[in-house]
Amino acid sequence: MLDCHQPYYIHFMKTKLTLLLSIIICLSCNKTETNVSQAHEKSEYQEQLMREGWTSQNTPNTELNEDYGIKPVYGLQDNYFDITMGDGYNVAIKIVNAQTDECIRYVVVPENSTTTLTQIPQGRYYLKLAYGRDWMELHTDSTVIGKFTRNAFYERSRQIYDFGKKNSLEEVNYDLRINVKDEVGMNNFETTPISEEEFLR
Repeated sequence: MLDCHQPYYIHFMKTKLTLLLSIIICLSCNKTETNVSQAHEKSEYQEQLMREGWTSQNTPNTELNEDYGIKPVYGLQDNYFDITMGDGYNVAIKIVNAQTDECIRYVVVPENSTTTLTQIPQGRYYLKLAYGRDWMELHTDSTVIGKFTRNAFYERSRQIYDFGKKNSLEEVNYDLRINVKDEVGMNNFETTPISEEEFLR
């Protein structure tokens, strides 16, 4: 037997479903607009940097090259750093020769990602680390300067990473696990604070 109320019921359910989907889409759009608006809000510090010629960029997810004033040095063996960055912050890491204080490699690792920095030359190194959000760059005649411009802080590893002596056949690797809690580095290695100036030089 045909239910005479069935077409009305189907129409009612379709209307209800359409209304529910409309509400979900509106809420989603509103959330997206809020996130976009927050992403474009600049702090007073960032506004000042922009007046000085700095520009906002996506956080690099790569090793930085000669454009950033670094002359990368590569070894023949597969010595490497495995670097895992946790939630909430990005990190820029400079690998610095402990004898000469020269940076031999420079890499940026975004939050919630892992990278492997291979072909580290034999020798002894320490790390300089910059944590933060909102990457900005200044292009000069000779180089590009990049840095985080929101919640930025800087550290240096206390540990010296030994990748062996020249002509050693042993392959060496280190596992770096980096996390930030309440704007403090919570890493699997010890660090000491440094200034932005010390990190950039």
